[in-house]
Amino acid sequence: MADFRIYETVKSGEISGSATAKQLPSISCQVVMFIAPNSNAGDVYLGVSGVTAPNGTQDATTGFELKASAQTPWLTIRNLDKLYIICDNAGDDLLYLALE
Repeated sequence: MADFRIYETVKSGEISGSATAKQLPSISCQVVMFIAPNSNAGDVYLGVSGVTAPNGTQDATTGFELKASAQTPWLTIRNLDKLYIICDNAGDDLLYLALE
């Protein structure tokens, strides 16, 4: 028999972009998927505190790149505030669907 979980709460929303590293809001969840809207002019990078955009040097802060209309797989995490974003343009946003 397949092992699966039934989630009781669905949360979705939009996170405004920032050209500097920005912590995501405190939203509890068990799994989350992020999607960069089609309307984004640039890329969104999702990562740890102090997240950076790729710059051709090796570091431990470069974020996971999401081009417009790209999405992450389901990520297991307890709260969105563990993650940070930085965007190519302040107007580039990030959408989320969180299950709890």
